[in-house]
Amino acid sequence: MRDISPAVRPRLRTGRPGRLRRTWARHPRVGLAVKAALAATLAWLAAQALPVAPAAEYPYYAPLGAVFATSTTLSGAVREAVQSIASIALGAALALTVTTLFGDNLGAIALVVAVGVLLAGWHRLGSSGSWVATSALFVLVLGSHDSGFVMAYTGLTALGAVIGLAVTTAFPPLPLAPAQTQLRTLRDTLAGQLDDLVEALRLAHPPTEDEWQQRIHRIDPVLAQMRKAVSQAAEARRGNPRARRYREPAEAQYRQARALERLTLLVEQLTQVIAETERAEFEEVALGPSLRPTAARTLAALATALRSVGDAAADPEALSRAQACLDEFVEAVRRARAATADDLFVAGDVVQTVRRSLTALQPQEAAG
Repeated sequence: MRDISPAVRPRLRTGRPGRLRRTWARHPRVGLAVKAALAATLAWLAAQALPVAPAAEYPYYAPLGAVFATSTTLSGAVREAVQSIASIALGAALALTVTTLFGDNLGAIALVVAVGVLLAGWHRLGSSGSWVATSALFVLVLGSHDSGFVMAYTGLTALGAVIGLAVTTAFPPLPLAPAQTQLRTLRDTLAGQLDDLVEALRLAHPPTEDEWQQRIHRIDPVLAQMRKAVSQAAEARRGNPRARRYREPAEAQYRQARALERLTLLVEQLTQVIAETERAEFEEVALGPSLRPTAARTLAALATALRSVGDAAADPEALSRAQACLDEFVEAVRRARAATADDLFVAGDVVQTVRRSLTALQPQEAAG
């Protein structure tokens, strides 16, 4: 049974260097902190070395710009740096314009904040838009009559951003390991939901509505985390010189993410159908004692196949066992239909959903 694809699985190394590499790969925030610290230090040294007087008086703005330009992805670093510098420059221009037109008074502060907050909502500034009002207040309070301060504030921040981008470009992140962790978490969550369905179907009597609620897992938050991690990994590939070397594992992650998204919908559908029709409160249940055992075996085999997913496809042996269990369940449904007048629509729905789930777990060429 495979855990993750050999192309995606990190190479195991012994000793401290191997542990450090794995920690670095699995926790991109650690690498981000190191690169931000390095970029801020270099930006401070660069600002101190400038011969211009205003720059030497306000060197701490350079590290600020360096932090703006440090991100978990290269494309994200460029975007955030441009948005941050644009927001700061826009705020400075706003403060200078208001001071020139209305003077330096209480009304000017109110106007700067109001207009700055409005401009912060401009979508092209992204999350950095909040710096418009902050920058405007800095310039209004500290340097509205000092052109040197304004130039040092905007210029040094831009210099720091350039240095931060240089550091990020020299060590471009490619967070494949965190995305793989989230894929594995979603896979195990879906398999765990199937396990709970199996346990409920193996009980002597169907669970009550409250007991079913205790067996229903919250999958949406896990799915959202997976999507975010995979999206971040995909974004990190843009403009990244390391992306070509890791093209295969990155594409494998994308295929696995698509397969798990389809499976999420199918598992939720299975859960809803069974939990709403197989209850102790009902005089007649959907499956009943004749179909529950084979249905439980089928879902258990599906959970095993799901846990074997590696490269967007399950282990062939696990798939074969699940298919055999499904065939057994189909035969049981046919026999039950011949012996009763019940329509058994729910049992047919379970058969179709499991069948679609097994198709989603197959390799693309086999599924085609």
